Amino acid sequence: MINLMKKKNSKTKKINKSKNKKSILKAAVTKSKKHKKKMKKIKFSTKKIIKTVEKKVVVKDVETPKVALPESILVDSVATEKPKSNIYFTKETEDGIVEYNKSNDAKEKDRIYNEKIRYAFEKIAENVYNTFKFSYSDVSPLEVQKQAISHMVANIDRYEMGRGKAFSYFSIVAKNWFILDNNNTYRRFTKHVEICEHPGDSGEFVIEPEHRKKETEMREFIKLMVEYWDKNVGRHFTKERDLSIANAVIEIFRNSDRIDMFNKKALYLYIRDIANCQTQHITKVINKMQITQKIITAEYLTKGTVTVNI
Repeated sequence: MINLMKKKNSKTKKINKSKNKKSILKAAVTKSKKHKKKMKKIKFSTKKIIKTVEKKVVVKDVETPKVALPESILVDSVATEKPKSNIYFTKETEDGIVEYNKSNDAKEKDRIYNEKIRYAFEKIAENVYNTFKFSYSDVSPLEVQKQAISHMVANIDRYEMGRGKAFSYFSIVAKNWFILDNNNTYRRFTKHVEICEHPGDSGEFVIEPEHRKKETEMREFIKLMVEYWDKNVGRHFTKERDLSIANAVIEIFRNSDRIDMFNKKALYLYIRDIANCQTQHITKVINKMQITQKIITAEYLTKGTVTVNI
């Protein structure tokens, strides 16, 4: 009997458990159905609100007023969009230099210079100065560039069409001016009183250093040599072309204290520019001058002087 009672109790417990599970599932299903209905109602209400708002808000197209711009403004705006060329020395500039040299009217020359040449010369001076970085000057960089431009204008009549490009010629002219000004300014900055072998202001004798002594002797010799050639160049050269070359060589020695870099090619170009001749003619004249130069040098080394009047 006891066993039968136990079996009945276990069966009833199992049935109750299954009933509880079914009731829990039913409750969950009903909850989910209710939640879906609520969500549908919310969506429907939001759609209604959006439709009412769209009906109330009406946006009208507003036409923007058209403004007629002047043609000059339109042309200028188009022109500024085009990139400017970096080439400042053109064929027009070179033609302008030739035209400037041919003209004899001062007003016409001013017009040609301002319209066709001025800007190119200013850019050459600026670029050469900034490229080589000349560090010694008494005045501002702008003022030095103006002086170089003046030097180019002073030498503009020496340029001849067909003898080379104008750009190269005037670049060299500007560079030579900057070098000359830089070297002269440097010498003024480092100026000193020479020591000599005679009594000074204090009455004391001082000895000149060996390297200074050689420099003074060289300056004295060049001075005597230039004096000799000035008086006797006509005896050695009779042709006008040879005379002009010899005078150009003498001029280099006369200004040797202002030339720091004795570059053979640069000196030949300088002589060609002055004498308007070919390189082989320069070589011929210099070789002839060297023969006399050896005699002058030997005389100076033995006697300490040069016989000017022969």
